[in-house]
Amino acid sequence: MSHYESKENAAVMAMSSTAVGWKRFRRRHADAIIATIILGPMLLWWGVMYGIPIIFSFVLGFYEWIGINDRPKFVGFHNFVLFFQDKTYVADLMRSIWMGGLVTLLSIIAGLGAALLMNLPLFGKGIYRTLWYVPVVTSTIATTQVLNILLNPVNGAVNQAIEAMGFEPILWQSSVFWSIVQICVYSVWKGVGTQALLWLAGLQSIDPVLYEAAEIDGAGRTGKFINVTLPGIKPIATYIVITGLIAAIQIYEQVAFLTNGGPYGSTQVLVYRIIADGFFNFNLGMAGASSVILATIVFIASAAYYKLAQDKD
Repeated sequence: MSHYESKENAAVMAMSSTAVGWKRFRRRHADAIIATIILGPMLLWWGVMYGIPIIFSFVLGFYEWIGINDRPKFVGFHNFVLFFQDKTYVADLMRSIWMGGLVTLLSIIAGLGAALLMNLPLFGKGIYRTLWYVPVVTSTIATTQVLNILLNPVNGAVNQAIEAMGFEPILWQSSVFWSIVQICVYSVWKGVGTQALLWLAGLQSIDPVLYEAAEIDGAGRTGKFINVTLPGIKPIATYIVITGLIAAIQIYEQVAFLTNGGPYGSTQVLVYRIIADGFFNFNLGMAGASSVILATIVFIASAAYYKLAQDKD
């Protein structure tokens, strides 16, 4: 065998060994490779659209920066300390928490009630279910402008109807109480369709045999609801509460288009303040610090509720 043939055989053997090694690796890690191929694009998209902004916001919280024409100045934890020293930031945070909690509670009650109605054997229930979801897909800007027209204190249809019944008209935009009611009612109306569909999925996952068994045991409608329906929808309840709370604490559009944070800042929530700091006040450091604080509170609240729900199971 010549020297050239010997080198060629060695190369062929090396390639053959590499191919065998790759086959073994592929066989051993087939599930991981498939998972990477399937999840890779989504993880890449999440990283670009969410991961980078989250990291940027976190880093921004440690700087003082007014925009791209200025050089960021490192200030350490100053923005985070200032957040808790400024009463207006703390008030905005507390308002976000209690308004978000109230909206979440009302949405859960309304969504479960709607799902129970949608689960009944009604004629045309497909249309009925679609109507419940219409608010979710309608434009927030369009619906809030329609609501503003209806609630106009001078010539709005709602005040005209109230006056026709002999009552005094309501100054919707000038009243703290009615401004908060507007935000909460609109938020519930906007999100109840999504929650109703999730509750409906939970209701339909319950085995009908359980209802038949409860009926044989003499349970009425209330008994079947307490002993069969509520335990059956418990798994979906955790998901609905956590996602509903996250969405409710971050309400912004309805505040911006209905009350603009007024009157007297009574409906100004933290997300509204973050956007005002970032895009109008050019206080990007405080916007970043506020975002991190809000995200941390939402994460802790969600983790605590999830742990509590798991312990009860």
